[in-house]
Amino acid sequence: MVRSLLRFVRLAIVVTTLAYMWVACVVNQENADSITVFLIPSPSASVIQSFVPAFERETGIEVMVVQAPYGEAHQKLLLAFELGRGAYDVTQFDNIFLATFGVSEVMTPLDIYLEGSMEYAIEDFSSNQQDYGKYAGKTFGLTLSTEPMIQWYRKDIYESLDLSPAATWEEYRDNAKAVHESGLGDGVILGWGPNVPWWWVGLVWSFGGQLYDEDLIPTVNTPEAVAATTYLKDLLDYGPEGGLSADGDMVTHKFLSQNIGSMMQFSGYYGMTLDPKNTSHFGLLGTAPMPRGTVDVTHLAGWNIGIPVDSKKKTFAWRFLEFVLGKTNSKEYLSRGAAAIGRLSITEDPALLEKHPYLPHLRLSGDSRIERYPQLTVWPEFEKSVADALRPILTGEQTVNEGLDALQEKLRPLLARERELR
Repeated sequence: MVRSLLRFVRLAIVVTTLAYMWVACVVNQENADSITVFLIPSPSASVIQSFVPAFERETGIEVMVVQAPYGEAHQKLLLAFELGRGAYDVTQFDNIFLATFGVSEVMTPLDIYLEGSMEYAIEDFSSNQQDYGKYAGKTFGLTLSTEPMIQWYRKDIYESLDLSPAATWEEYRDNAKAVHESGLGDGVILGWGPNVPWWWVGLVWSFGGQLYDEDLIPTVNTPEAVAATTYLKDLLDYGPEGGLSADGDMVTHKFLSQNIGSMMQFSGYYGMTLDPKNTSHFGLLGTAPMPRGTVDVTHLAGWNIGIPVDSKKKTFAWRFLEFVLGKTNSKEYLSRGAAAIGRLSITEDPALLEKHPYLPHLRLSGDSRIERYPQLTVWPEFEKSVADALRPILTGEQTVNEGLDALQEKLRPLLARERELR
């Protein structure tokens, strides 16, 4: 009996000691001068990492970087948020997940930090830019890149044919036809492949259409959507071989390596043109705003970055965001190869404009309607449905009307789910 009691006491002491050590470890970990930053491989992520040594020297805060490829990143984040253990203190994410994160309340509203930050200087952004990381009126993500869809063109080919960048979609098609018929190259390249929704949604908006109405009823088979889809398909006649299989990155690669008169692509890819190793046409590429349709639209995309609500080191996390993305390092951030962030001070800097002539396109005009990917929690499924529906249309297996009518019905239950969340 006594021996059993002694064994019980010894066991209790061991358990208590181990529990104390575990708690002490957790407390020490929470109080440690370190943060964990979750990034998605991209030029922006690479540049963020390049600032880590300087941040550590200046602040004494150690930074551990964790990365996951785009296809896995957001699911990993959602799992970490569900566990709620503060695995990450800073997280990069695609703007299309802003609604999902906002509805789930897994990201920290940053407005209180922004109001008191002279270093971040939120007033250095236009109102449209300030809204880019907002959901339901709260800022859940800072802008990590400002990437409007713009028109790219080969200056040498256009000059030889006395062409100018197109102001309208009709002119854009005429330019593509002229280049194609000249024999100097293919006329145009857009993303007709797996990422075709990137281009299709912008055309629908520009042609005067919408993806759904205020009651979240899909509107993808309207006359405007039909006209936009028909236009997208017609441009295939002037595109390069393999255009139907090219994803977003391959579209840019083809334009930079082949003779193609023009490309529609997000401005974030411009950094690739600055290295002669990436293009056969170094110094011969021009940019212009996206052509206008019945509506003047700016199709805006880009990364966000923020602080998870379960982070136990929000103050350190904000110091890191200020250091990397604040006004002091904003020029260096661009110079190191990141996609530009559309600060007014960046888009008006003469030295930067000389090296990055596309920067004026980041000044989001108040006259243009700014459209970003819909803030829907079901957007990933919506986007896949669009890609699946457009494929047989572009290959000629279905007519435009048949394909869009089928898409209209497929999207109804998706948007009905979205309505239930609101």
